[in-house]
Amino acid sequence: MNTLTRAGTLAALAVVATAAAGGIAAAAPAAPSAVVNAAETPSTPTEQDRSAAIDAAVGAVSNAFNNGANDGKLFGGALGAAVGCPVGAITGGTLTVLTTAGTLTPIGVVGGCLLGGVTGGGLGTLVGGAITGIPPLVGTATDQYNQLHAKGFVSAPLPAAQ
Repeated sequence: MNTLTRAGTLAALAVVATAAAGGIAAAAPAAPSAVVNAAETPSTPTEQDRSAAIDAAVGAVSNAFNNGANDGKLFGGALGAAVGCPVGAITGGTLTVLTTAGTLTPIGVVGGCLLGGVTGGGLGTLVGGAITGIPPLVGTATDQYNQLHAKGFVSAPLPAAQ
């Protein structure tokens, strides 16, 4: 049984290749250190620094929303499907008008349950994700914006999230 993952195999190959190359190649001469006294030169953010900081901030906000929304999507979808299936079954798939017992067929019940479950599950996923994902999104977005402001990448700070 093969228990090595592809990533583990590639990492092992990289270590072996690095060790083999290090033993054959001569040591490179040490380059002079480019340490600069921070008091001598003011550091002004470049456009590349600004773009990288904004990209990192957007990634952090996206991760916060996704992490917060995952539980809401799971429970909202399950609850929506659990409610939607019986509603669809007793309405014959119309999801709006109750049908009489005489006109409701077994195929209508099954089809209505499927249609109601899918509709309820989809809407429950959207609502659940929004309910649990928006609060961390707002808090993280405010924090990231204020960090960008403190670094001089944007102009005005936002009030703290409460």
